[in-house]
Amino acid sequence: MPLVDDPMDESTPWLIDDLKQRFGPTDCGLILDQTHDQPVWCLTVSGFERWFSEVEGCLDQTLGRRLAHAAAESEEWHWNQSPSLPKSWFNQQNKRISTINADWKLRGQGQLGFLENNAQSSTVIVANRTFTALAAGMGNAAWESIQEHRFRFQWSDRGAGETVVEMTNDSRQIPPPTPSIPSWKNRTGIVCDHERLFHRARHEIDGLWTVEGNRAMMLSQDCILRFEHLATSYLATTDRSSDSRTIWAGIESHEQIVFWDAMAEASRRQFLASGELVLIASVEHWIDVANRHLSLFGLGLVSAASNIDDNGGVELTLPSTFHPAIITGRLLGCWERAEGRAAKAKWSCSQDGHTIVLESRREIA
Repeated sequence: MPLVDDPMDESTPWLIDDLKQRFGPTDCGLILDQTHDQPVWCLTVSGFERWFSEVEGCLDQTLGRRLAHAAAESEEWHWNQSPSLPKSWFNQQNKRISTINADWKLRGQGQLGFLENNAQSSTVIVANRTFTALAAGMGNAAWESIQEHRFRFQWSDRGAGETVVEMTNDSRQIPPPTPSIPSWKNRTGIVCDHERLFHRARHEIDGLWTVEGNRAMMLSQDCILRFEHLATSYLATTDRSSDSRTIWAGIESHEQIVFWDAMAEASRRQFLASGELVLIASVEHWIDVANRHLSLFGLGLVSAASNIDDNGGVELTLPSTFHPAIITGRLLGCWERAEGRAAKAKWSCSQDGHTIVLESRREIA
């Protein structure tokens, strides 16, 4: 009997149902963590590693420590906005760890484990972790929520997907993190049933799920914004390239412009390295391209597209974006893959949404 070529669906229905219940796609191309209506980026772990490495390379700085502190602040804010952790006379610590791990399981962020604790220090492990700096910050913040006490932390990567976080008591009075507010405006979308990357999730082990063999995770906009805030404070003396690909209309801070340049360039390089194909036969095809390369990950969507010249130049309208720099860089990569030459972009924002103009980086004679 001949073999039948059957594209087997290896996704895990119960996991997808749980993910859909918590993470809602919107008609503006985003994904909302409905626990507190926070936009999240659904992406592969390898994609994030490449993107983060490119950001460091563009800025010529090591940013792991700043990412860890951003993750710690974001995780603390997350638990401050969530229902209180269990309070019980018996096994309170274990019940709180279990609650956190149930949350991390859906976010694909590994599992928290307890190693040792004494009057002055504590040690925890994040097993099946995604990115070690994220795991360190999240592990520290989770343990602070469990113990209701501040800690200083350092971490080491044990390999095999394990990050060990060592913490010592911190007696400083540190206020809880305030909400992070984007410097751009988004339209308010409504939750819909549009396809997103996690709709094809496969459960591997607790805290780790994959899509078509690639490990994926949920990363909040709040964490990215806090990372941006911590990183830009070190960029006052960093010069901007004299031949930048990007223009950020309305952004006046030198540090923010430099960082957005780096985020966009990292996204462009990450996309081109992925080997994805982009075919544009008419300007309307940009809407389909955005659905595949933006909306699927919760980054946004293109609602309208129009030509601006005879050389592939296009003006794109987006009602919402996860982050303008990440979106702009990814679209630059799409344009360059479709046109076969270097591109430049101009982003602007108004009450009506976002506008991104893509065109050839060099004038064509």
